[in-house]
Amino acid sequence: MSSPFPDLAGPNWQNLIDQLYLKLKAEMQGNDGFVRRVKVAREAQRKADIQNAISQFRGINNLTQLDVTIDQLADKFLSINNSYSQELYYDHIPALGDAGLNAGKPEISQISRFLADPQASEAAKDRVRALVARVINESLSQANKSNAGEAGENLVRAILSAAGLEKDKHYREQYKSKSGSDTDFVFPCVPDQQDQKVELFMAVQMSSNDRARLTASELKIGGKPFVFSGNGLKASKKKLKDIGAQIVESQKANKVNLVCYGPELKREVDRLKKAEKATANDAKKKELSERRDYFENYTWTIADFAEHVKKRFS
Repeated sequence: MSSPFPDLAGPNWQNLIDQLYLKLKAEMQGNDGFVRRVKVAREAQRKADIQNAISQFRGINNLTQLDVTIDQLADKFLSINNSYSQELYYDHIPALGDAGLNAGKPEISQISRFLADPQASEAAKDRVRALVARVINESLSQANKSNAGEAGENLVRAILSAAGLEKDKHYREQYKSKSGSDTDFVFPCVPDQQDQKVELFMAVQMSSNDRARLTASELKIGGKPFVFSGNGLKASKKKLKDIGAQIVESQKANKVNLVCYGPELKREVDRLKKAEKATANDAKKKELSERRDYFENYTWTIADFAEHVKKRFS
């Protein structure tokens, strides 16, 4: 079968590249896709690097500076994850020819051979490289979200470790209730489906905006509900101001406590105070005041939360 890639140098290249995109996407993505195979091949080392960062952190027991050290740890996680993502994003062309990674992937194998052909059109090669980069980038976007979720949970584990709490002794992870989604963390350590014995439910989001509503099914009736948000950490693209008004109102109404980076909490409260003074609109002033009330009275710094769970559950 002749290769379609040389035709990418011709006048109908746009129609052809759309067809090739669908074929390449099918081979690149999915549970056994090329990107997944590359990730799996490097996952053990990535996880080892993450665990090494956590192990170095475990020696820290000064809770007064915990917000700062957690910010530094989050930045370390991001640096580790980015190093693996960038390796795939910028060095994926040689990997396309790896027989172990492209087995059963005829489009990827053809692309590798085409790019290695010195007689092939450079214009066509440029378009093939751009096509591969497009699909790789789409795949990495989803992988990065998964890494961010993992980072958020690891940050909470580090906070609890600093507070002297141990998994399966003082708290549970991925607690299963009779309804709704599994809860990331519950306190104290109780068996599944024993909601009446849970004192504190905690959901985790590395970055919160309007998606914060997705944590609702993790926070059950009975125990005190908490959400850890990484908003404002250097490793997060979001700030507290990015959490939508409806989400704040809902969490306030349901008495959902927020745990976040202390300096970011101060910035948001100061921003709201300034905005209140600057507006002459009574409705807007009330809206800002009620939002500020949530961040002043329902929100904990990382250090304050660590102190609380240390005293209550250790």
